[in-house]
Amino acid sequence: MAPPSKGQLTVAIERLRGAGNSWHDVASDLGKASERIEPLKITRLEAGIFQVPYQAYLDAAQFIQDRTKEGATQATNVGNTLKSNADTYQREEDNNTHRLTGLY
Repeated sequence: MAPPSKGQLTVAIERLRGAGNSWHDVASDLGKASERIEPLKITRLEAGIFQVPYQAYLDAAQFIQDRTKEGATQATNVGNTLKSNADTYQREEDNNTHRLTGLY
């Protein structure tokens, strides 16, 4: 297999960065969704005649809020990893590390 061209490497690195940005967008959206759940947590008084399912309702809202917060954190981690990899590839390419070490 022939070594990648400079253009191919540039495209691959930019795609990694773009994917990282997309994951950061996902994290932002999940964070916003998590914040929007808080007003849905009603009081017992607001629940009125629905006292029996009240606690299950609150538990479900809390579960969803926790998962969206967790998802936001993990999406940020994925985005950071992709961007870090892109930066590493770029740095190695700028220093000709791949050619010097015989990777291609």
